[in-house]
Amino acid sequence: MATATQAVPRQVVRQKREREQEVMVWPDLVFIEFVAASLFTLTFLILSIFVNAPLLNQANPDITPNPSKAPWYFMNLQELLLHMHPALAGVIVPTIALILIAAIPYIDRSSDGQGVWFGTRNSVRISIFSAIFAIAISLGLVLYDSEKHVEAVEGIAHNLGDEEWKWPGSLGALRNVRALQTGWEWSVPVPESAQLGPGEHDGELNWPADFTHIPMPFNGTSGPDWMRWDKPDWPGWLLALYWYDLNWNFPAFLVEILLPVVFMVGFPVLLIIILKRMGWVVTMRDGMVALFTGFLATYWTLTIIGAAFRGAGQHLKPPWEVPVLHEDPRIWAQSAEPQDYQLIFTAETESVIYDV
Repeated sequence: MATATQAVPRQVVRQKREREQEVMVWPDLVFIEFVAASLFTLTFLILSIFVNAPLLNQANPDITPNPSKAPWYFMNLQELLLHMHPALAGVIVPTIALILIAAIPYIDRSSDGQGVWFGTRNSVRISIFSAIFAIAISLGLVLYDSEKHVEAVEGIAHNLGDEEWKWPGSLGALRNVRALQTGWEWSVPVPESAQLGPGEHDGELNWPADFTHIPMPFNGTSGPDWMRWDKPDWPGWLLALYWYDLNWNFPAFLVEILLPVVFMVGFPVLLIIILKRMGWVVTMRDGMVALFTGFLATYWTLTIIGAAFRGAGQHLKPPWEVPVLHEDPRIWAQSAEPQDYQLIFTAETESVIYDV
């Protein structure tokens, strides 16, 4: 006679580690950290004896260095400010990045290979490919947004003998991402009822003019008469919570928010898809290695670009054309002898020469 048996779920028991596989916080870890901190402090003390710190004069609000740069560890965020909305680059992106990094142990809960460099079979090749992929994409986007492809094509045309050739206006939208907002124009015939914004209803839908002032719903100034009303007589702090006469600048939203978000989400997804198709990403650990490596490669790429390749006006320049801050006589250290100088602006290099 057959009897029914209930399946018992299999329990995964973590293998107990032996004492020689463990490290105690005290004294093992703390002692090593103390020795490292002491050597670090001693090294800086010796360096300070032979190398003077590059201290400049007191800050003067009437004198702004050009370029004015953040500390090196914030160079990547300052670089992002050139390509997207300030709130997105300075607050939202770093906050989400820190949250995602902190969530990695909760996403990848496997204990295999913990504390081991390149603990999976494909982790080395994944790391190399992810780093190259992230560096290439970051450099490509920065160069594209700086119109370096336009300069290259125009330079080739000039070298071939056509000195008057310029980037065609029909391809104005391809100059950089911002050109989608400022250098691209088109018109589509539409009924007057479909016209957007308060502009002239000429029977055409024009980009970007008709998309820069799209009324938000229930803003009190658009729609039928029953949806229009005067500005509420509320206290200022309460009125700030209501979007009276608020309008949507869609071209600015497209360039400063939507496209950067698509790039920041789409390229990591594309990286994982490529690695999965190649058969390298098999486990969650492989995916985390790929994403974290790509994040680090992007972080350092943007840091190096912002620190060494951003000249006056934050224009992309070779390192030897980037002004050196401590050579500006207006902000020399207080110990320097006062000297007369003359500011000379050179249009060719868009920089300032100090004639002492």
